[in-house]
Amino acid sequence: MIIRCANEADYNELALMKWEHGAEDDIDYGEHNLDGVNKDEFIEEFVAFLKEHKEYEIIVAEENSIVVSAMFVYLIPKLPKPNGYAKYIAYLTNVYTKKEYRNKGIGTQMMNYIKSNLIEKKCELLFAWPSDNSIAWYQRNGFNGNNEIFECPLCEE
Repeated sequence: MIIRCANEADYNELALMKWEHGAEDDIDYGEHNLDGVNKDEFIEEFVAFLKEHKEYEIIVAEENSIVVSAMFVYLIPKLPKPNGYAKYIAYLTNVYTKKEYRNKGIGTQMMNYIKSNLIEKKCELLFAWPSDNSIAWYQRNGFNGNNEIFECPLCEE
């Protein structure tokens, strides 16, 4: 298993993984991610988004030249302050692993890779909004609910 940063050659595969994840959530949670959506148009839009938004750091796990898991990290620069050490906070989003590769420790390996890289970049905090089914995994990987994050919803997703 190779843990690495994604590159542009991975974008189509990442888009397909996102599509498959949406289909799985539609079945498992009764969501409507794919209702009325054309797969090819979505993949094109997703790839274009990744090409335009280079501020995302995408970490992937690869086995036999196939991406089997992905985690997207968005770095948010902090304003400088006197004697301030931390340069960033980071948002972990869109975490998914192909079904046949789940519960094999891949996510934990990827999280360790991400945390090490963020520490080197002087990142103060990594936050996420886990699904109910993933809370235990996040807790095992050092996340806690002690920090209250206030939200102001602006539109429905």
